[in-house]
Amino acid sequence: MRVRAPLTLLAAVPLALGVLSGCGSAAGEAETASGGGATDGAFPVSIEHAFGTTTIEEEPERVVVLGWSAQDTPYALGVTPVGMPSYSYGGGDDGLLPWNEEDFDPAATTLLDNTDGPPLEAIAALRPDVILAPYDGFEAAVYEDLSGIAPTVAYPGEPWTTPWREQTRMIGQALGRTADAERLITETDARVGAIAAEHPEFEGLTFAYTSMGAESLYLYLPTDPRVQLIEDLGFTVAPSVEELGADSGSTFYAQLSLERAADIDSDVIVGFADGLSAEEVAALPVYAGVPALERDAAVLIDDEGFGAAVSSVSVLSIPYVLEQLVDALAVAAQKASS
Repeated sequence: MRVRAPLTLLAAVPLALGVLSGCGSAAGEAETASGGGATDGAFPVSIEHAFGTTTIEEEPERVVVLGWSAQDTPYALGVTPVGMPSYSYGGGDDGLLPWNEEDFDPAATTLLDNTDGPPLEAIAALRPDVILAPYDGFEAAVYEDLSGIAPTVAYPGEPWTTPWREQTRMIGQALGRTADAERLITETDARVGAIAAEHPEFEGLTFAYTSMGAESLYLYLPTDPRVQLIEDLGFTVAPSVEELGADSGSTFYAQLSLERAADIDSDVIVGFADGLSAEEVAALPVYAGVPALERDAAVLIDDEGFGAAVSSVSVLSIPYVLEQLVDALAVAAQKASS
């Protein structure tokens, strides 16, 4: 069985502030660190993960990636995967996420339908030298099946919680490009840090990352990479988040009863409008007592394209996200402080 992230991860409209179009510049915003190949002496390399240790004996030439955003780091490192996920959510008619369109070559890369888990036959047909899945949620039996096809690097801890920096390092190590991966991390951190410095008003404001619908309410926990990116901009996770999620039984989200909505006490809310527009969610009586919504200090996401972007935190998606998200966060912060 595959552990799935809730698919209420849709793109952005700030409440009462206009619409985030989700159509900013896509590829080309992030720096790439593509050298001439793997570093001398990089192989063999052994990488630890949730199911043990995988040893890659030599530089892989045929790379398959699985899980959200796993293709981004190889592309940024100058490596074209032979197989990568097709994204029905946020990927449009072609199954591609916007920031991958410039790099994707249909003659070189097969899109894989992961709807029901990794498609083992299709993956085997690609004859991969390695399978990389640092941000996924499959269980041990699936890992064993994948390992029967090629050496497989799975996620290192709990499902769907690998921070983007660790994803980048793992893939860089597997491809023999550790130094280039570190350079990508440094450049991305500098970009995020510069934005945080430009917005000192973010510092000290608390936030909650949510998914709000007419019949469901989710709260994302500090282990989720989406939450961590907002923290990197200077915001602080509201104490109510950890209190409400303490007994969730999940590693990265808590499902709350709708009656608990007003207990989400934060200066700002960031998150998803589940199955409705942002305005429709804000108008639902069940959310009338949520403090940040009462102040209009919220950025709710109801467009799939941008929702996929904020849910795929990577060295390529972060510039795409920040270009569209930061101004809305600034307005929400102003509302929270007024």
